[in-house]
Amino acid sequence: MAGAARGLSARLRDISGLLASRFGRPDICVHETDPVRNLVLTILSQNTTDANRDRAYDRLAKRFPTLPALAAARPSELEEAIRVGGLAKAKAKSILGALARIREERGGYSLDFLGGMPLPEAREYLTSFPGVGVKTANILLLFSFGMPAFPVDTHVLRVTKRLGLVPGTSTLAKAALSLEPHVGTGDHGPLHLNLIRLGREVCRPRNPRCAECPLLTVCPEGKRSTKARRA
Repeated sequence: MAGAARGLSARLRDISGLLASRFGRPDICVHETDPVRNLVLTILSQNTTDANRDRAYDRLAKRFPTLPALAAARPSELEEAIRVGGLAKAKAKSILGALARIREERGGYSLDFLGGMPLPEAREYLTSFPGVGVKTANILLLFSFGMPAFPVDTHVLRVTKRLGLVPGTSTLAKAALSLEPHVGTGDHGPLHLNLIRLGREVCRPRNPRCAECPLLTVCPEGKRSTKARRA
């Protein structure tokens, strides 16, 4: 098991380096945005495009400019504001439920206390909210607090399955928790973002551009695919 763990750590280090050579190393800065607003934003990001997420958030922010105003919104009002992002009813319920609980437990709208908690405990707290999964929690903890959390979205999951880094049956949450301990220090954000870019531009769901992939030399599925095309 120890050897396998070292092997996974080494593979992730090599993959990160190859991606950085192609795409550069993204700068990861802790967001200045309030963590509660980042929680709202990450809930809105579920099962939609970045563009629709941003449109939904912009409409929400214009209609409810403060967190107390947002928390006091009627579900129908919030659903209308965020409809462009899809799944408006479920997301409105998650957002309002989270704000109500934070206010009840903390006496205000702040998640700053998470910054002083160990990563597993902070993640457990966030995922105890209905509608908040490991991906949403990891995004918040990585980008709001700089914790070494590793978010796995559909792009990252597809790429890591094709690379053989996680089993083909892995879920977003299982993949995140299995990969996270093996990502190098300071590499959780850059690797996450570069894997997303690879999944969007090269390792697409259909017709992946394997011949152009910077990870072809370390990708079993890519090697099989290119070999089959030459045959």
